[in-house]
Amino acid sequence: MPRRVSPLPLHQQVSRLYFRVVLPAVTVALVLDGGTGAAVLIALMLLAALGAALHLLLPPAGQNALRFVFALAAIVFVIAVAVLAGQPGFTGTIDQLAVALLLTPATLMAWTLVFADQPRTGQILNLALVLAVTALMLRWQALGLSGMNHHLPLLVLLVGVTVTYYASTFALMNARFHEGEHDRTHDPLTGLLNRRAFQDRARAHATLHVAVLDIDFFKRVNDAHGHLAGDRVLRAVADVIQDTLNGQGEAYRWGGEEFVLLLPAPVNAPAVIEQVRREIAARHFSGGQRVTLSAGLTRTAPGEPVQRAFERADAALRAAKDAGRNRVVLSSPPTPLDKRAAGR
Repeated sequence: MPRRVSPLPLHQQVSRLYFRVVLPAVTVALVLDGGTGAAVLIALMLLAALGAALHLLLPPAGQNALRFVFALAAIVFVIAVAVLAGQPGFTGTIDQLAVALLLTPATLMAWTLVFADQPRTGQILNLALVLAVTALMLRWQALGLSGMNHHLPLLVLLVGVTVTYYASTFALMNARFHEGEHDRTHDPLTGLLNRRAFQDRARAHATLHVAVLDIDFFKRVNDAHGHLAGDRVLRAVADVIQDTLNGQGEAYRWGGEEFVLLLPAPVNAPAVIEQVRREIAARHFSGGQRVTLSAGLTRTAPGEPVQRAFERADAALRAAKDAGRNRVVLSSPPTPLDKRAAGR
C-alpha cells in the first residue's frame, strides 16, 4: 500500500494559492492597466510581486512568517496612501478607487483562510484592513474625488465587516469539520490512528510490512497500579512507536494494549520492530513500571489484501506469546507454490 501523503492544512493550501496565483495575477493586471503610471499603483504592483517572489523562495517556516509580514505591510501601505493622498502620484483617481473596491473584499476572504489556523489573528488583520480602507475612502472623499458616492466610506465599512464575519464563520465550520475527521480516525488516548482508519487505508494491494504488537501482561499493570497508570503506559508506548518509526510508516491502536504498524516495503521492518521492542523493554514508565512487547511481523505477497497479511501477523504474535513473550516472530508471505497447493 503506498503511503498516503496527508493533504496540506487549509491555511497552507490557501496561502499557496494566494501568494503564487492571486498576487501574480494582480501584478500582471496592474502592469497591463493603463493607469500604472500613478505612484500608488506602481507601489501596489511591487508589493504584490515581492510577496509572490518571497513565497516561492522562502522555506516553509519563512512562508509561514511571510503571511503575517505581508498582511501588516498591506495595511501599512493603505494607511500610507491615505496619509499621502493629494501628493503628486498619490492623488485619488477613479481607477485607484476601482482597484480598492475590487481588491478589498477578495483580500478579506483570502486572509480569513490564510489565517484559518489562527482565526482571531485573521479577524484582527481583516478589521484593521477594513478600517484602513475606510480611512482612505474618507480621505479621498475629503479631497473631492469626482464620481465618488457620498456614502461610499460607510458602505465599504459595512461590506468589509460583513465579509469578515461570513468568512470567519466559514473558517470556523471548516475547522470543526477537520476536528471531527481527526476524531473519527484517531485514538483519543494515544493520538495514533485507530481501527477505523486502518479499515479505510488498508484496501490497497501494494507490498508493505504488517506488524501486530501487544504489551505483555498489561492486565497486571492495571491491577497493580490502576487504570490511570495503565493509560500512561499506553501513551508512552505509543510515543516510543512514533519516535522509532520517525515517519517511516503508520501506527494504529488496534484496541486495548494492541497496536498495528504498516511500513512501506523498502523499510527494514524487522530492525524497526526489534528497535521498538528493545526501547520498551529498557524503559522505566511512570511509577517505575517496566513492560515488554511481543510482536508478529509479515509482509504482503504481491496482490494480497492487507487484511490477510494482518491475520498472518496476528498468528505470529500468538506464536511470540507462546514462545515466552518479549520477542518478535516473523511470518513469511505465501509463495506462488503455496497458493497453488492451497487451491487444490
